Amino acid sequence: MKTTLLNSSEKFYIIFVLLLFLLLISDTFGQNKKVSDLVKNKFALENIVAGIHSEIEGVRESTIYLVGEYRFIDTEDALIKQLKVEKKSDIKVLIALALYRMNSEKGMKELPLIITSDNDSRVRRMSYAIYNEYLINNSNRTVNAK
Repeated sequence: MKTTLLNSSEKFYIIFVLLLFLLLISDTFGQNKKVSDLVKNKFALENIVAGIHSEIEGVRESTIYLVGEYRFIDTEDALIKQLKVEKKSDIKVLIALALYRMNSEKGMKELPLIITSDNDSRVRRMSYAIYNEYLINNSNRTVNAK
């Protein structure tokens, strides 16, 4: 009797472990598309640009963060346009960071205007730091040794 009970519990345990293993393996194959594939959709870029220019502050902020995180260079002009009209200081700094992460030359040319003309000292200070970092990273650091 004990051996039969032991065998059935061992079988149950083995089946349980196999099911758990299969569930864990199937969960690892969840995302099968790259982020770049998502932008190839004909409406994706339009939706991202609409999010950048959205009237809703949270949507605007999240979209700008997403653009900077994944470096969607196609949105560079929309970001520069929004930087010029943006009123919220946090979002201005976020736009500057997104342009920096994209290594946007056009965007970095706009930062000196923000540094000199913005009313908010935090925006001027952060823009200056971002622009300075951009200049340091893109400077020619080669030395001619003879």
